[in-house]
Amino acid sequence: MIGRRKALVTVHVLGSVSSFGVTVVMLTLLLMATSTDNTAFVRTVVRVDERLLYTVAIPGLLLGLATGVLSALTSPWRLFRHTWVTKKLGLLLVALGSVLLLLRPWIAQLVGETTGGTLTGAELDGTKWLFATGLVAQLVILTLITLLSVAKPKGGRVGARPSRANRRRVRSGARPT
Repeated sequence: MIGRRKALVTVHVLGSVSSFGVTVVMLTLLLMATSTDNTAFVRTVVRVDERLLYTVAIPGLLLGLATGVLSALTSPWRLFRHTWVTKKLGLLLVALGSVLLLLRPWIAQLVGETTGGTLTGAELDGTKWLFATGLVAQLVILTLITLLSVAKPKGGRVGARPSRANRRRVRSGARPT
């Protein structure tokens, strides 16, 4: 039987992976839409991207945040004990903020531009490039979060004092470990 903590980590990973995957799909669809003259296809792609943002990307990030915080609070890693966990939390908050404050308004503007219009992918204004750039930035942030999760880089604890052995080494002029 799988333990509660492993189940929580599994849900956390699934939420984060779904956000990454749907961002790749949204970016691919948007790039496909920019290269066509088919207005119905462009309108459909923009609406699909909007639905994916609201039904997969945002819930996936919220699920990753909630289960990540809960998992950190119930594990030896703790939330603010290790710098890599704190950095992951900060990056996840940046990712969520960029989706809510930037990508949502940009997709709403794209939907408005394509609704009832005859715009082709090439005729969409700079909003599509803002949205595409936001999606690329989102992928970079999610990749950094994944790297931190896998590598768990060593670094001092947040706000922690050096160990007694390291303090002695520093006083004696030796290099701390």
